[in-house]
Amino acid sequence: MADVRSILVIQSDWYDSLRDNDSSAWILHKPLGEKAEYGKIGGSLSDGPFVVRSRTERTVSVTHQPSGLSTVFIAPVATLTNTHSKSVLCLGVADGGLGVSVCTENKLRVWETKTGEVRRTLEGHLFDVYTCRLFPSGIVVLSGGGDMQLRIWDAATGACPVVLKGHTGAVLDTAIVDRGKNIISVSKDGTAKLWNCGQAKCIATLLSAESVINCCALSDVSGLINLPAPAEVPDELEHGTAGKLLLVGCEEGTVYLVAVESRSLMGSFTVGATVLSVCWASPTLGVVGLNDGQLVIIDAESLATRPLAHHSASPVESLTSFNGGILAGRRDGICQFCSLDGSCSYQLTGSDCDPIYKIATDSNYIYTACRDGVIRKYRGRDISV
Repeated sequence: MADVRSILVIQSDWYDSLRDNDSSAWILHKPLGEKAEYGKIGGSLSDGPFVVRSRTERTVSVTHQPSGLSTVFIAPVATLTNTHSKSVLCLGVADGGLGVSVCTENKLRVWETKTGEVRRTLEGHLFDVYTCRLFPSGIVVLSGGGDMQLRIWDAATGACPVVLKGHTGAVLDTAIVDRGKNIISVSKDGTAKLWNCGQAKCIATLLSAESVINCCALSDVSGLINLPAPAEVPDELEHGTAGKLLLVGCEEGTVYLVAVESRSLMGSFTVGATVLSVCWASPTLGVVGLNDGQLVIIDAESLATRPLAHHSASPVESLTSFNGGILAGRRDGICQFCSLDGSCSYQLTGSDCDPIYKIATDSNYIYTACRDGVIRKYRGRDISV
């Protein structure tokens, strides 16, 4: 098995450089904590231990022979450069053709996923917006930010009929319960809250942590894990919370599992570094991304943790489930697909060392939000697992 504590890195615009058969692109093998080994691929300058196994217009497969590490590098099918002019901090997409994103200029925008053309700028948050996503319908936007508010928007008109207030710190992440009658938010105030959207009401505080909560993700474990029954009859405004398990990641390096309907703490885990991102790779296997570059699995059935991978020391800014594994975006611009065996044999390329702050997917494509102000779009089928 290839060394899982090393990574291959390729020239960000390799797909342009290799169009000419006589041109080349640089590549390196970087073991964790050690000096990188450089080489080139393509043209007459291919040298050293790097071998091209296969190549298409948008992919190239390269093996570093001494370590046995192989990676398929995938180029974007589109670079959306007109949606924002500054760093893109967060984005969300849904089937139906719309995306939503926000940049460091605090411009919250709805755009067409096919072209990147801006359809609407959503104005109303008083301070910076930190999180945004589309409801499953694809026509309603949820956002939260430094004004401690959550806002729900009509993507077609830009109207904001619902404002949710109750946090005492900035809202950093959200999760949508089923189709979206209820939502969950986490905040710098250390709480995770459950809301009813129609009545703009906070139904419950699901968790009060002793630290800033940076991220959350929701899973349906119905039929897989027996969660505690609620002590009281659920509020009439509560919908779809049965069987739902919330994964929460905190600034001081703690991860929590919370049964939403019963408000029960199912487990807490110390992972050794700030948790920057979380997702569910399967209904019962959560993955957390840490500030020291580690990826750690949280097993909700056994209530245990285990290492997934530590290919790089670069912080894991974003995690998204994909094809039975996860997509991990790092602060050094690397965006990897990792299987649950720890192998990371695919990379989405294009960022030139600029952090990948968010990754989102629809049925066919993967989108990344980058510090360089570009939203990149990739074909999901290029990752074949």
